[in-house]
Order: sequence, then structure tokens, then C-alpha cells
Amino acid sequence: MRKIKNFVKWLPLLVLLLTVSCRSSKSLTDTAAGGGADRQTEAYFAKILNNAQRAKCVTGRMDLQLNALGNNLSVSGQLRMKRDEVVQLSLTLLGFEVGRLEFAPGEVLIIDRVNKQFVRAPYSDVSFLQAAGLDFYALQALFWNELFIPGQRDVRQQLKRFGASESGSHTQLTITDAPKLDYSFLTQTAEAIINQVTVTAKEGETPAKMVWTYDKFTQLDGRLFPTTMSCQVEGLGKTAGFSFTLSRVNNESGWTTRTTVSSRYQERKADEILKRLLSM
Repeated sequence: MRKIKNFVKWLPLLVLLLTVSCRSSKSLTDTAAGGGADRQTEAYFAKILNNAQRAKCVTGRMDLQLNALGNNLSVSGQLRMKRDEVVQLSLTLLGFEVGRLEFAPGEVLIIDRVNKQFVRAPYSDVSFLQAAGLDFYALQALFWNELFIPGQRDVRQQLKRFGASESGSHTQLTITDAPKLDYSFLTQTAEAIINQVTVTAKEGETPAKMVWTYDKFTQLDGRLFPTTMSCQVEGLGKTAGFSFTLSRVNNESGWTTRTTVSSRYQERKADEILKRLLSM
């Protein structure tokens, strides 16, 4: 029971880590394109984009490790994603769902089943999400192992903003023309798959940095997909992060994409939960 109660405190922290991972700025879409891509680079981009999953859905069983505030927590659950619609994480302890995180283009939903409470709000109405500049499509791309430019739904229209440099067996793709953040995608040249995404703040004595890493790729519908992902966030006072391993990965589509919250649950304000988290 103590483990379940501790987990409830971690739910908003996991959301916060995800939002920090996906900061964006509206001015990104107005920034002039930097550096042009030659034909060889364009062909490489085409290869990376062609390696993206074609299936509409990706699902799998999940073992999640969360490390923050000097503590560690392990839970199991399910990851379910439907392209351009939802990224859904169902978290379980002792065989029961104790929490659910659901990200959709227009809103975020956090459900605490232990205390029968929830948060549902558009991103613009939640101050800490707004401050983090959460972008659903960047978050989606991180989970789907794809290129992204925050503020852009379709990266194909902005490929000239990427710089490319090859070193050994890897090619690094970078965006440095954004006003506040630099983006780097480390790829395996031969397979044209993304191994690591690094987002670094340009300002601050110790710039904040997020590193999202992919490993243990498997074939899924004829294309490679990572079964291990990890995220580390530094420069926020303490290092925090999470990692998860997927099993039974498939393209199952027969699941409910949007969660209906019971009328017995009490709605809470996201800022209220965040304030409680920061006081821990």
C-alpha cells in the first residue's frame, strides 16, 4: 500500500518530465531556414522519413523506471499510441491500474485511481504545461522514434533547417536556428534510424539539457522500432529521468483511444498538484 501511495505523488512528476522534454517556442515557425541541404543529405533525410512506422497504432506492455528527487520507482503498464490522436500510458501496481497519462493534441488527462481524482485541461489552461511549451507532436515523435521540429506538425516542410555531419558510423542532424533551444538527433548512418535526441537550452549558467535515448530495436511491420527508451533531464537543480522497456510490441488498434472518467472522481487543478509535488 505504501508503494501505491508513493506512486501517486510521482504521477505529476512524470508528466513534468515529459513536458520539459518537449519545450517549444512559437517563434520557431518564424525563424529563417538555416543552411541548405545538398542532394546527399536530402537523400538521407528521405531514408530516415521512409523508416517511420506506417501503421496507425503502436502498443506494447511496459516496465517503467522513474528516478527523481533521490528516489526510484518501478511500475508496469501499457503504452498505447495512435498517430496524431493520442499517447496513452496506463500504469499498474500489483496488477491494478493506479494511474493513467493521456496526451492528445488538444488536452492532457492525468488520472489518479487510488485517490479517485483527475486533471483534464487544454495545454493553454495549465500554467506549468504552458511555461514548458508542451507540443503534442514533438512528444509523439519522441515516442515514435521520429524527427521533429516543435511547433511543426509535418517536419517534411522544414528539412532545410537541419544541418548534417557524419562521423564514423553515425550522422548527427542539428537545428541551431531556434532562439532558445538547440536540437540534435544522433542517427545510425547505415540503418538511418535515430539513436538519441538531445535538447539543450542556450541560456543559463548551467544550461538545462534533455537526452532521450533509444535502444534494442525490433522489427515492427517491416520497420525497426525501439523497445527501450530512456530520458534524462539535467540542469534543473537535480538530475531526473525515466526509462522503460516494451514487450509484445504490435500494431493493435482495437482499444479505446480516449478515456471516460468516472463521475465518482473529483477534478483537480494541475497547478494544485504541481505545487504539492514541489513541496515534497
